[in-house]
Amino acid sequence: MLPTTEQGLTCIRLCQALTNFYRSIEILRLDERDGSIFIFAGEELQIQVYRDGTWEFLI
Repeated sequence: MLPTTEQGLTCIRLCQALTNFYRSIEILRLDERDGSIFIFAGEELQIQVYRDGTWEFLI
């Protein structure tokens, strides 16, 4: 499964914003089960990017 165009662009924007604030990207993973992208940044930030390009912070 490949990420969608919207998902890829959102992921790039989020990763750029995170590194602009000196947050390291620890894990960037495409979940094969539902097609969402998971980003783990720094020591506490978790973000999920959905196939339509929307995203949310995870708790």
